[in-house]
Amino acid sequence: MKAILWDMDGTLVDTEPRWGEATYAMCAEMGRELTPEVRETTVGGIAENTVRICADWAGLTLDEKSLSRWVDRLYAIVSGLFSADLPFRPGIPELLTEGTGMLPMMVVTNTYRSLTDQALQTIGADHFVGSVCGDEVDHGKPAPEPYLRACRYLGLAPADCLVVEDSTNGMRSAVAAGCRVLGVPSPGNAVPAGAVDIADLRPGQGSDLHGLTIADLQDMWGRITVSTVDVPQ
Repeated sequence: MKAILWDMDGTLVDTEPRWGEATYAMCAEMGRELTPEVRETTVGGIAENTVRICADWAGLTLDEKSLSRWVDRLYAIVSGLFSADLPFRPGIPELLTEGTGMLPMMVVTNTYRSLTDQALQTIGADHFVGSVCGDEVDHGKPAPEPYLRACRYLGLAPADCLVVEDSTNGMRSAVAAGCRVLGVPSPGNAVPAGAVDIADLRPGQGSDLHGLTIADLQDMWGRITVSTVDVPQ
């Protein structure tokens, strides 16, 4: 393992409830209350996709201008929620502190740069050598482009990198890029083919990163086989 690529929302920090709250609020403003089943289809996706799903649910037809306006509205709601509360996921502060200076770490997220930078003020931008954000790629997760871009930035082969992800879409993205993928799934997210569930690597010891060290992640990286499955883009 030569680098760790971290997803942000739901992996480093527990932002998914905030995204959920914002998505419910935005859909209500569109004119129809969101259901948990529809909300689940937005998890780990890009903001434009979330807006389109909600608009379809609410019966709205969006042109590019109105799509952009609703994306801005979604981000405005989330930004306010991030300012109020942004808790770390279990084990993350310790792993980031240990890993800083030991090996390069990057954030790879579908979240836009403005909100990512806001979150990194809390997480600690100094832990990372860089980040790739959703508005900096042509195709966000579940497409492989975000993780491929991070690997090119580091000058590393994808298989040399451990990706830590909580969402199905994020794991699919990293698998398609050829990385070794450790799934720490948030509720409602399945671990797809090609990724390995952390619970399978440490049975009976919990399904999060609490108590783990960088050496533990190195060991897990060595136990994950690079996938050859054909992942839908």
